[in-house]
Amino acid sequence: MPGQSDARREEMLTGDVRALTLRIALPSLAALLSSSLCSLLEALVLSRNNTQLSAAIGVSLSILTLIQTIGFTLGMGASTFASRSLGQGDADGAGAAASTALATALAVCTALCALGGVFTQSLLRALGAPDAVMEAGIPYARYVLASGPLLCANLVLSSLLRAQGRPNMTAFVLGSSAGTALLWLLAVRLQLGVHGAGIAMLVREGLTLALLVRATYRGESIIRPSVRAVRPGRFIYREILRAGLPTLLRQGVMSLSSVALSHVCAAFGADVLAGMGLAVRAATLVSSAVIGFGQGFQPVCGYNFGAGDLPRCRAAYGFCQRVVLGGMVVMSAGYYAFAGPLLSRFGAAADVCAFGEAVLRAQSVVFFAQGAVIMMNMLTQAMGMTLRASLVATSRQGIFLLPLLFILPRLWGRTGLIYAQSLSDLLSLGLSFLLTRRIFPCAPTAANQRAPGTA
Repeated sequence: MPGQSDARREEMLTGDVRALTLRIALPSLAALLSSSLCSLLEALVLSRNNTQLSAAIGVSLSILTLIQTIGFTLGMGASTFASRSLGQGDADGAGAAASTALATALAVCTALCALGGVFTQSLLRALGAPDAVMEAGIPYARYVLASGPLLCANLVLSSLLRAQGRPNMTAFVLGSSAGTALLWLLAVRLQLGVHGAGIAMLVREGLTLALLVRATYRGESIIRPSVRAVRPGRFIYREILRAGLPTLLRQGVMSLSSVALSHVCAAFGADVLAGMGLAVRAATLVSSAVIGFGQGFQPVCGYNFGAGDLPRCRAAYGFCQRVVLGGMVVMSAGYYAFAGPLLSRFGAAADVCAFGEAVLRAQSVVFFAQGAVIMMNMLTQAMGMTLRASLVATSRQGIFLLPLLFILPRLWGRTGLIYAQSLSDLLSLGLSFLLTRRIFPCAPTAANQRAPGTA
């Protein structure tokens, strides 16, 4: 479809970067927010006056993060490479990367989730679940694992659509809406508990996948993955993983920190483990909003960097950082004021609610730092600066949070645990600023033509 490809490329290279970013970002933002909100509601509904189940859900968050690691890494890697390829006019290369990434994601995720389904109890114990929550945790974890391949495919396909400037909000919004309605009907009205929530989860991911497939193969998509286009060779995987390495490292250390967080919280009791799980899911709404907005920026930056137009990249980046800062100020105020009512509204136990509220408020005052760092990661990744992007991506969850989780709780107990993530956000902001502050001012004209993998 050369006509469509050329028209899309012209639009991405000459249109107003602010309008382009917003047009791509708003559907992505709505999609991620709807998914995160559905996940939070699921945790809140199942946690009503059941601390053990709430703790089990908190541990299963680590499984979800591991699944997302596969989908985000291959999806972001293929989409970043594809957007630069489309900017250079290479639609065939973009299609090969997309097909290979989708096939690999499905194969790897299916194999790992099947293995996890067989050894669920051992998996939960390795993730830090105490024996007291096993009875509630095993059924829920198996539903998470069963929905894993669907979620993984959703992440890859949505990334590929977004790389073409064609994000799909409808799939995630309708999928999440259907999942939420089923969750309320099955888990609350019919009292099916975990099994009702699991069925709702499978329906949500299945419907989302069906709608994304329809958008990919029946819409105006330039990239249409196919079995014939799969190229499992060293070049394709090198390009996908080079572009996706920052995401792999970010999601990988997020998985490690999630496991470490579960272990540390479990040592303080089920109420702390449950409260932290609810707080993390609530705070994920904020990071999802920034990531969704940043995903509108990445294709714009990738297209123009591939075409050698660095000033347009700089203009889009400056616009996004200003919007994110304003949004974080508003969200910080809202979370700080309503952290307690949010958790108590759904009937969480008093001790669980108190700890979750303390964590949410500590997080809310540094949302500005988290938002800025996510955008810095989006910038360096879209421009193919693998080394810098990897350092920025791993700074919060890996470089700083992991050691802080083992130091602060030992020094100050629960108080240290409450503030570990907030301190990590501030330290991450400092490091990320040092790594990105000279990207534009010191970049010579020749830098526009550098190889995308340059650090």
